[in-house]
Amino acid sequence: MTEQERPLVPAMLDLLEDAYRLLVERELPPNDDRLRIKTVIDDLRWYSERLGPQRWEVQPRFGHWSFAENLWHITEQAIDEAREVQPAPVRYFIDHGKEHVGQAAEIFALFEYSD
Repeated sequence: MTEQERPLVPAMLDLLEDAYRLLVERELPPNDDRLRIKTVIDDLRWYSERLGPQRWEVQPRFGHWSFAENLWHITEQAIDEAREVQPAPVRYFIDHGKEHVGQAAEIFALFEYSD
């Protein structure tokens, strides 16, 4: 998919969840890692609800990605990796996903709390 074909946030979250599920099924990581990668999706869904559809595509500041752009970045990467013969380890996706959860928190804070 290209940027022009980027789906709406709810569909991206479903695609990301599906890609993570495939990656987990292939690697069969410890249960703690399975639970932790699920929290990436849960946290991103929570922030998507808090932001609301009206702010998903809005850059919180010039030069910052929108929530949808951040989400699409990790979704595309996870989809691509799930197709690889030897994808990156699940812990990579946990770390990278949590990084983007932090960015979602920053985006929310910029909208809600900045002066």
